[in-house]
Amino acid sequence: MAKSLDALFAPRSIAFIGASNDPTRIGGRPLHYCLRDGFEGEIYSVNPSRDKVQGLKAFPSIGAIPADEVDLLVIAVPPKAIPMVLAEAGAKNVRAAVVLTSGFSETGEKGAALEAEMLTTARKLGIRLLGPNCLGFYKAGDGIAATFSSLLEDGPPPQGELAIVSQSGAYGAHIAMLARRRGIGLASFAATGNECDIGVADLIEAAAADINVKVIGCYVEGIRHGRAFLRAVEVARLAGKPVILLKVGTSSSGQKAAQSHTASLAGDDRTLDQIIGRSGAVRVETTQELVDTLYVLTRRGPLAGNRLGILTVSGGAGILMADAAEAAGFDIASMPEPARADLDARIPLGSSANPVDTTAQAMSDASLVRDAVSIVTRQGNYDAVVAFFMNWPESPVLGPPLREAIQQGLESGSEVPFAICMNAGPRTVSEYEGTGLLVFEDPSFAVTALAHAATAGRAISGAPACVPTLPDTSTKCFVRLDEAEALAALADAGIPTMPFTTARNSAEAGTISRQFDGPLAIKVISPDVQHKSDAGGVRLAVDPGNQAADAASKILADVGRAHPAAEIRGVLIAPMIRGVAELILGARIDPVFGPVVSVGMGGIFTELLDDVAIGLAPLDANEALELIRSLCGFPLLDGMRGKPRVDIRAAAETMAAMSRFIARHRGTILEVEINPLLLLEEHKGAVALDALIIPENENPVIQNGQAAA
Repeated sequence: MAKSLDALFAPRSIAFIGASNDPTRIGGRPLHYCLRDGFEGEIYSVNPSRDKVQGLKAFPSIGAIPADEVDLLVIAVPPKAIPMVLAEAGAKNVRAAVVLTSGFSETGEKGAALEAEMLTTARKLGIRLLGPNCLGFYKAGDGIAATFSSLLEDGPPPQGELAIVSQSGAYGAHIAMLARRRGIGLASFAATGNECDIGVADLIEAAAADINVKVIGCYVEGIRHGRAFLRAVEVARLAGKPVILLKVGTSSSGQKAAQSHTASLAGDDRTLDQIIGRSGAVRVETTQELVDTLYVLTRRGPLAGNRLGILTVSGGAGILMADAAEAAGFDIASMPEPARADLDARIPLGSSANPVDTTAQAMSDASLVRDAVSIVTRQGNYDAVVAFFMNWPESPVLGPPLREAIQQGLESGSEVPFAICMNAGPRTVSEYEGTGLLVFEDPSFAVTALAHAATAGRAISGAPACVPTLPDTSTKCFVRLDEAEALAALADAGIPTMPFTTARNSAEAGTISRQFDGPLAIKVISPDVQHKSDAGGVRLAVDPGNQAADAASKILADVGRAHPAAEIRGVLIAPMIRGVAELILGARIDPVFGPVVSVGMGGIFTELLDDVAIGLAPLDANEALELIRSLCGFPLLDGMRGKPRVDIRAAAETMAAMSRFIARHRGTILEVEINPLLLLEEHKGAVALDALIIPENENPVIQNGQAAA
């Protein structure tokens, strides 16, 4: 367990501040649960209005407790009283506190100020805080219940190997209740609330260090410190413990709700999805997926591979499961030929491929199921098998022989996880689960959960996920950069840029343009105009000399009319360069993960394909190359249908340089874009043709004559 959280999860003594004599009230429930469930350490109740609370002597203050040390406080008093409570706690060497009280940053500026005061006091005294505005935590087996959750009303939940970490107390408890209904035992439950100190990352690390935990389920509304979260996931991965994440707040309305509920940033969901997907955490989309996946992982663990066998008594169900498996990324390879021969000899009217279909013949001869199960699990070389038997297991006629047939088929010693999909009551489900089978009603849900278990298996066995170290920040200040200045700054950072010159007016443009041979690109220079083409600020294939002067004159006039408030500094003149393909490179400061870099197909494909890969900055050229290769449009860069291969290595090195640039200047720059990065043929390089740098606290960009928000 993370040492700094020992006092939270392994306290020797607990003081309940604002303890209520009523075990149904918020201030009374945690004390009641600890007394009921046999917490073996010292318990102190603090309530200045009573002599006794729930049978215990009540103390008027923390200072009155007859002990030199109190490990943990569980606080349920009004917000304004809490800084004073913590100040008094210093004399008792308190090391951790759970603040159940609401009324802090989730309510606005005044609450945020009070929360900041509370945290300052706690940090001075070395007290770790869980909350405020949280449901608290529960640890199975030790009688530690620093929570008022109704999850514990009927007694402690069945003990197991699942740790639940949730920002929302109510929804986290809902997930715990669903898990309990599914027969999943609980090792611990924790809700972080406002996360003024202890956050989701801290609790994931604590769960990873807990020998009683096998799987960690997370419900998250907004991740505050993305890189700390990634490091915590890596700690869990190294401990062999999958982290299954349900992250909400993906819609614009959902993001607003998340911010008002937990005072946290939801961040950009595409960035989060891609970075989390490479971290080792397994992201699910629904509560159903979360509980189903936790069910598979706690019972059978991660899958060793990605090959799925399908066994059915219904051709239609087999097709449905095959569709779901393919959509989930499973390899549904056919049975090996010797196994198919064995199946064909035994079930000539069925199908021996994959799905394997026994057809309704098995209704009159359960031994067909026995043999099919045995052959599929022993000879199929599958990492999991999912079977469909509709309502047969519940049938008083078909059920007993079917169950015996399945058990006999599995007695060969196969350790392959076997999921059975059926309609049956709790008793029948329990009987099948008792033999080690996974039971589902919906075949699609079964396939999805198994797919997440396969993803978890790849994550656990995969290479370490490195969270790059951020460099020292540069002191260089960037203010109102135009394109020429942006290109110069990127060139200084090692990014290949096109040759160019600038002219203040049309006359200079005509004269200066003659230093170039061949057609030119001429563009307006303005820190205020981002979309130059829309404003008439670009002319292509212009001859040097008089044509260049005329083009510059028209550009300056057109942009002046379109954006009368814009500062226009002249025109940029560059030779037209031809290449094979284009990429768009971007880098920005993400509110969750800090500096990130992105790459997508450029030109006409940018919006058409919506094909973007995102990674943490800084990254090296090999990591950048992996991101470029992950693009759906990558074959267009790799010589598809006789087209020449582009210089992918040059693109990757450019992307790496951009990632270093945004990481180093993260205190002064918000966003960088190269659009396009022109890719030449293999071994001939790449060239940035356009650049945009948006500094921190930049004035709004002018668009369509208006200041863009």
